Amino acid sequence: METGFTGKDLEIMKSLKFDPSLKPNFESLKGCLVWKDERPRGLSLDADDLVNSLLIARAPIHRGLTLDDLPFDPEYYKELWALAQQQISEWPGFKRLTLSDEDRLYLEEEIAASFREDL
Repeated sequence: METGFTGKDLEIMKSLKFDPSLKPNFESLKGCLVWKDERPRGLSLDADDLVNSLLIARAPIHRGLTLDDLPFDPEYYKELWALAQQQISEWPGFKRLTLSDEDRLYLEEEIAASFREDL
C-alpha cells in the first residue's frame, strides 16, 4: 500500500473546504460524480492519482454498493479509503457519501447516456 498523501500534497488536501452549494459533474471515464471542491490544483501527479482513486472508490457507494463491489482490486481501494479517512478526514468527498435526489437522478441520467449508441 502506498504511503498516501505527504508533504505539500497533504497540506493542500487538508486545506480543502466543503461547499454544499456546489453541483456535481459526471466524469465519464471514471463513471463517477465529482464536485469542484474535491479536486484541488497544485497536487503532484502521485497525489492526483490518489484523488482519482478515491473518486473511483466512492462511485459504488453512490450506487448503493460497497468497495467490495469494485470490479478490480477492491483490497487496494479499501486500504486507500481507510488511509485517506485517517489522513484527510475532512476531505469534502467524504461528506458526499449519500446523494441528494437531484444528484442521484443526474448520476443515473449520465450513466444511461453513456450507454446510448446515438451519441
